[in-house]
Amino acid sequence: MGEEWTKQQWTTEEHKQWNRQVWKAINQKEEQQWKEHMMQKTKLRTYRTIKQTLTFEQYLNSKDRQARQTMTRLRGGTNELRIETGRYPITNRDRRLEVEERRCLICMSGEIEDEGHFVVDCAFYDDLREKFKNVLMKEGIEFGEERKTEAGKKRLMQLLLGTGLQGANKEAAAKLRHETLNFCRGAMRRRRAVVLRLDQRI
Repeated sequence: MGEEWTKQQWTTEEHKQWNRQVWKAINQKEEQQWKEHMMQKTKLRTYRTIKQTLTFEQYLNSKDRQARQTMTRLRGGTNELRIETGRYPITNRDRRLEVEERRCLICMSGEIEDEGHFVVDCAFYDDLREKFKNVLMKEGIEFGEERKTEAGKKRLMQLLLGTGLQGANKEAAAKLRHETLNFCRGAMRRRRAVVLRLDQRI
C-alpha cells in the first residue's frame, strides 16, 4: 500500500531530484571526512594545499607510469626528498633531522628540500622547467614573477601538481599536465643520479 502511494505521489523528476540531493549529501559527508583525515597527517602537507575537492585527477590517465608514480609521490609526501627522508635515522646519524635541518644538498641553497623547493625553486632543475614555463606564459602566467612570493609559489604548486589550468582550453590544460609529468620524471631521475654519486664518495 505504501509503495503504491509513493508511486502515485512522486513524479519521475521528483525521484531524480531526490536522488541528486541524497548523493550530494553523501558526497559532502565523504569530502568532509576526507579533509579531516588529511589534516591529521603531516605527510600530506603538500596534498592539503593542492587538492581541495574529492575528484579524480586527470594526470592518472597518463600512459607514462614512472611520471605518474613520481607525481603521486610528490603530491602525497612519500618521496625521496629530504623533507621526508630526514624523518628517519640513517647509518651515519642516530637521530631524525629537524625540519629546518633537511636542507637541499643538490643546489646547496640552504633551503629546505620539500616538494615546493623541488618543483618550483631548486636551480638544479631550471632547464627542465622551460617547457611547462612556456605553457604557463601562453596563459598569461609568468613563472619567474609568481615564484617571488609565497602566495605565488602556492599558486604554481596548485597549477602544476594540483588543479591545473582551470578555465583554460582543454588543449592548454593537457599540455601543462604533460609537461609537468615530464618534469617530475626527469628531475627526480637527475636527482637520483646526483645522490648516487654523493653516496659513492662517502
